[in-house]
Amino acid sequence: TLMVAVDAFSVSTRSSTTDVVVYGPASNRELVLLGSKLAAEANLNVKLICGEGTEAGCRRLMYGVEYADASEDADGKAVPISSGEDMAEALGEASSLILCGHDEALDESSISTFFNYVGPNLSKVVLISKMGVSKAGGGGGFFGGGDANLLKTETMLKSKLKEHGNAKLNIIRAGICKGGGPGNDDHGLNKCYYNTLLDAVEASMTMGHDKFTLGADITAGDSISLPNIMERMGTKSSFDPRPYDSSRIVVAKTAVASLFLDDDDASIDCSVSTAKGETPPSLEELKQMLSKTTSR
Repeated sequence: TLMVAVDAFSVSTRSSTTDVVVYGPASNRELVLLGSKLAAEANLNVKLICGEGTEAGCRRLMYGVEYADASEDADGKAVPISSGEDMAEALGEASSLILCGHDEALDESSISTFFNYVGPNLSKVVLISKMGVSKAGGGGGFFGGGDANLLKTETMLKSKLKEHGNAKLNIIRAGICKGGGPGNDDHGLNKCYYNTLLDAVEASMTMGHDKFTLGADITAGDSISLPNIMERMGTKSSFDPRPYDSSRIVVAKTAVASLFLDDDDASIDCSVSTAKGETPPSLEELKQMLSKTTSR
């Protein structure tokens, strides 16, 4: 796995400060990039773990072709990293992790490696997971087999954090994820993201979602069930808000907002649904929504 590269490096010195490390399997690409970009916009020092040779692609999707062609990471931007040395250093300094395990679960070896290298500064871990996972049981089923692995990720993270002793786990659950581009403003990824959507129907839906469905409805716990395949097919091209749909932009921004909750707040487990809106909620608004999902 990607994280095996970290094990080849022994940490000796620390030369910079990392606030947040963001990681997720390649199938969670949009959420990983959005979480990284939005965390950086919240004035956090962000390192994004990516595959070797994909750094330019990450920069392009987050910040555009011109930025990527410069091959330099500017201040205030998320920094893609792929070497074992850089990953080990970032993990050792990070105070927070954002882990994306929505479309695909994090493998056990990656989670174990993270906790071999995280340092004493770690205080919060945010997992972007999926609606309905806690009901997955043993998995199986035509479309639900992967949910058992997602549930396993949640269970393993809770166990690792208990061993670590300090950090809290916030779980942000998304349903059927839609959108992710800039919309009417620079709300999400760069506009070149839309060029990666080769299906015309998907592209049209995505752009509509990013313009008109940026509101948020946040509920406590794993409270929303995903629809069956027939219902999904019927709403695939729609950007109307639904409880089981989620804006990638809003989900990623909610994950970032959870990092700013007070340290004495209880851990968060919530589901993020879509609502009408031409701009996403602010971090402060999302913090208030999150606070209502739990009691101190």
